[in-house]
Amino acid sequence: MSELLRLENVWAGYGDAVVLEDLSLTLESGESLALLGRNGMGKTTLLATLMGVTRLRRGRILFQDQDIAQVPSHRRAQAGLGWVPQERDIFRSLTVEENLNVVARPGEWTLERVYAMFPRLKERRANLGSQLSGGEQQMLAMGRALMLNPKILLLDEPLEGLAPLIAQELLHIIDRMVSEGRMAVILVEQHARQILPITQRALILERGKVVYAGESAELLRDGSVLDRWLGAGATDQADGAAPRKAPAERIPAIEAIQDEHRALAAILNGLSHIVQEIEEGRLEPDYTLLASMIEYIAEMPDKLHHPKEDRIFALLRGKTQEVDAHLDKLEAEHLDTTHATARLDRALVSYVQGGAANFPGFRDAVRAYIADEWVHLGTEERYILPAARRLFSADEWEAINADFIRNGDPWSGPGNRYADLFRKITSLAPAPVGVGGAPAR
Repeated sequence: MSELLRLENVWAGYGDAVVLEDLSLTLESGESLALLGRNGMGKTTLLATLMGVTRLRRGRILFQDQDIAQVPSHRRAQAGLGWVPQERDIFRSLTVEENLNVVARPGEWTLERVYAMFPRLKERRANLGSQLSGGEQQMLAMGRALMLNPKILLLDEPLEGLAPLIAQELLHIIDRMVSEGRMAVILVEQHARQILPITQRALILERGKVVYAGESAELLRDGSVLDRWLGAGATDQADGAAPRKAPAERIPAIEAIQDEHRALAAILNGLSHIVQEIEEGRLEPDYTLLASMIEYIAEMPDKLHHPKEDRIFALLRGKTQEVDAHLDKLEAEHLDTTHATARLDRALVSYVQGGAANFPGFRDAVRAYIADEWVHLGTEERYILPAARRLFSADEWEAINADFIRNGDPWSGPGNRYADLFRKITSLAPAPVGVGGAPAR
């Protein structure tokens, strides 16, 4: 096998926050790697860094001997990096077949082969993404990544939140893909004993640093290492013990918040992309489009998204103090939303009135806002939502879910003023769109 991927002394994170520290690894063609570690240790950040949606501060990322550190996310996907993010990020308004065909690239993974691998998708091929179960959405996310015909497939906790039988079915499918050995796979999963038997090598991260690198089979035999770095969850299935069951049902309120995060992420990525294209002379400014995007940024969070989150924030303060520092900052940012978006409005007005001479001021205002917002979204995804999921009772979630349903969502429904704009912006945003990382520059 030949070397396919190399990371050399990589430091990366979100905004000013550094998550990965001096991280190095190699991956050969057809090789499978289990990426392990407790929550918040940098596993998702590593995958996001490979896809170019974090801030790379130092180091090199070599893919097929080419340095891709400055290559945009969509170019990395075209080059052969297939990403299945934890959030799945399927197109909910497209059918299963449209989701698959829209990203298809030439190669051995065709629509027919994906359907052969995931027969359930063939049965649901005319269903919209929003009509699928969690397990079916995960299969669709994996099938869509395969349609890119990647050289490396990045899987971020593909079993999370699935019923045990569905998780086992998906695990068998992953095992088949890995055993074929024609593409390399990096697989992130909380329960080490589920994925170590189907991978060749393993890497454990602790606070963004590599603390173990070796053969999967050797790590599987060494329970002391698993317990030291991964805790009791790593050995749930040891000695015949029953595995911990995944959550039996989804939490619609969390899904609504994450959907709104993805909608805003698409707008931010699209706005960043347009500003960069204007700066490099490849795109003429469309002031109406820019104004519409800034209007979305100003109205959607303040009127629809923040009131939902504020209720969760208040309830969370009564449960724990462990996230108070994050909540203090997030709530202060919610209060400052009007002032922050007003700065964007003023910068756009100045650009419209002054033309190209005032573009740098508008560009800087946009980039400053986007950098802050990526940190804001990342904090909610990494700290607040996991804490709420862990600490709220079923009755509390039932009440919150009902309240969210009454509030609706900002991007669908008849006559919705944002729906067409959102569809247009997602086509401009570098794919795949991810939450919690900065767009490539």
